[in-house]
Amino acid sequence: MNLLFDLRVLSLLLALVAGFELFPILLALYLGENPMPLVQAFLVAAAAVLSGLFFSRKARSELNPRDGFLIASLGWFLASFFGGLPYYFHGGLDLPSAFFETASGFTTTGSSTMTDIEAWPQCILLWRSFTQWLGGMGMLLMAIAILPFLGVGGTQLMKAEVPGPTKDRMTPRLVHTARALWGVYTLITVIGMIGFMFCGMTWLEAVNHAFTAIATGGFSVKNMSIGFYAPFAQWWAIVIMALGGMNFLVHYRVIVFRDWKAFTYEELIGYGVIIFTFTAFIVAVLLRWNPLWDLEEVLRHSLFQVVSIMTTTGFASTDWEQWPAITQLLLGLLMVIGGMSGSTGGGIKVVRVLVLLKTIPSVTARLLQPNQVVVSKMDHQPIPREILENAVALFLLAMGYVLFGGMLLNAMGMDLLSAMGASLTAWANVGPGFNTVGAMDNFAHVPDFGKIIMASMMIVGRLEIFTILMLFSSKFWKD
Repeated sequence: MNLLFDLRVLSLLLALVAGFELFPILLALYLGENPMPLVQAFLVAAAAVLSGLFFSRKARSELNPRDGFLIASLGWFLASFFGGLPYYFHGGLDLPSAFFETASGFTTTGSSTMTDIEAWPQCILLWRSFTQWLGGMGMLLMAIAILPFLGVGGTQLMKAEVPGPTKDRMTPRLVHTARALWGVYTLITVIGMIGFMFCGMTWLEAVNHAFTAIATGGFSVKNMSIGFYAPFAQWWAIVIMALGGMNFLVHYRVIVFRDWKAFTYEELIGYGVIIFTFTAFIVAVLLRWNPLWDLEEVLRHSLFQVVSIMTTTGFASTDWEQWPAITQLLLGLLMVIGGMSGSTGGGIKVVRVLVLLKTIPSVTARLLQPNQVVVSKMDHQPIPREILENAVALFLLAMGYVLFGGMLLNAMGMDLLSAMGASLTAWANVGPGFNTVGAMDNFAHVPDFGKIIMASMMIVGRLEIFTILMLFSSKFWKD
C-alpha cells in the first residue's frame, strides 16, 4: 500500500469537508449569528490538513485497491469526527453526540441527538443539512470530480464508496463520470429548492430540505419534521425523495440523452411496484382502521412514509408508530430493502432483492430436473455469479450485523424493540427506529458508548460492510 499517498488523499478530503464550512460561516455573518463554533472547527480541520499535507509531500501518486478501501473507511470516520466539531464548540452536544450527529449526516441516516432542533442557530442547521448533501452522492466521488489527479486510481475509491453491487461508468473517463453524477445531483437539488419555495417554505428552509430530501437523509429544521409544512410541501418531498432513491444512471440517461428505455430497467420497475404495492396495502389497512379518515390524507401519509422509509430518507409527515402493528412491520421490511443501486438510499438495495427472488425459480427447476441448465436473467442479461454471491453474502452479513448491534444496545439498557430498531435504522441509514427511537423521538437518551457504536454502524452500513470487513483480514495488510 502507498500509505503516504493515502494520508495525502485523506488530508485533501478533510480540506474539502472544511471548505464547505465556509458557506454556513457566511450565512452566520449574514444573519448576525455567532460564527465562532464553525470558525473554530474550520481552524482545527485546517491544522490537521496542513499537517497531513506536510508529512505526505513526497508521496507517489499511485493507488491500488487496498488503498481505496483504506481511504474510504478512514475518510468517512475522519469526516464524521471533524465535521462534528461545530456542534461541540457550540456547546449543545458532547463529543460522542457530535460524532453521532455528523456520522448520521454524512451517511444520510437522519437519526439525531438534538432534542430541540428549532433552538439551534440557522448556520449550524445549514451545516447539518450540508453534511447530508455531501454524503448523499459521496465525498470521495466529489474529490475525484474536483481533483483530476485522483482519476488514475479513483476507480478504487469509487468501488469502495458507491453503494450497490455494480459500479457502472456513464462516461469513458472516471473524472467525467464523477462530474456528471454531481451535475445531475446538483440539478435535481436546485429543482427541489425551487419547488419547496413554491410550497410555502422560506428560501433557507427550502435549501435545507432540498439538500436532505435528494440525499435521502431526512434532517429537517423543524421539530415536527416535514409534517410541520402544508400538504403541498409533503407531496413535493415525496417526488424529490423518490428521485433520490433512484439509480442516478437513470437520471443521467434520461436528462442528457433522452434515453426513455432507462425506464424499462427491471430494478426501476421493481422499485415502483414495491412502492405502489406497499402504499396500497397500508392505505387499505388505515381506512379499515379508521373509516372516517380523509382519503387524501390517508393516501398522502401512506405514500409519504413508504417512500421516506424505502428510500431511507426518514422524514416523517405523521407519527406512524400510532398506526396498526402490521403497517409498522411493513415499514420495517422497507428499511431492509432500501433504494436502488447507485442511488443515495441505504438498505440492501432493490437489485439485490430481485436477484435473490430470481434464484428461487432456478433452485426449484433444478430440484425437478437436476441436469437442467437454468440461467437467471435481469434486463435480458444473465446474472453474473459474483452478483448473486454478493447479494447472498451482504444479506446474511447485514442481518447478523443488525442482530449483534441490537444485542449490544440492549446490553446497555435499551429495551429489546428499541435496541433492534436502533441497530436496523443505523445499518440501513434510515433515521427513525421503533419504540423509544421512533418517528417523533430522538437518540439523545442512548448511552455515549451506544452512540459511538451506532455512528460506526451507520458508516459501515453506508459503505456496505465489505469495505470495512476487508480491514480485518490479515491478507489486506500483507504486501
